Amino acid sequence: MLFLSDEDEWGAIVTKLFTQRDLAERWQVDVTTITNWRKDGILIPCKGIPSIRFTEQHILELEGVKLEKVSPLMYQKLERELEELKLQNEELKEILSNILAESSKVINLIKEVN
Repeated sequence: MLFLSDEDEWGAIVTKLFTQRDLAERWQVDVTTITNWRKDGILIPCKGIPSIRFTEQHILELEGVKLEKVSPLMYQKLERELEELKLQNEELKEILSNILAESSKVINLIKEVN
């Protein structure tokens, strides 16, 4: 089994790459069964790696385990940022509304002068 890392810069969990032998042991089948499943498109190996490897996420999804793409801490951080951005957006909308109200007064004054 090859380990990549525990967590990437975005908090996504990136852990293990499995070999065909790893999967055969895990599922108690022969390596030729794993090879056949790969050839049938049931198992999809990683691209860009010189040997045949499978991501832990892919294997867990096949086994019916749902993985979160973002760690709980990163998720909380993103939620806080979202709330802050929503507040900032509301403030900016209010500022823009005030600018539009004042500019309409100026336009009306210019029309009266002309």
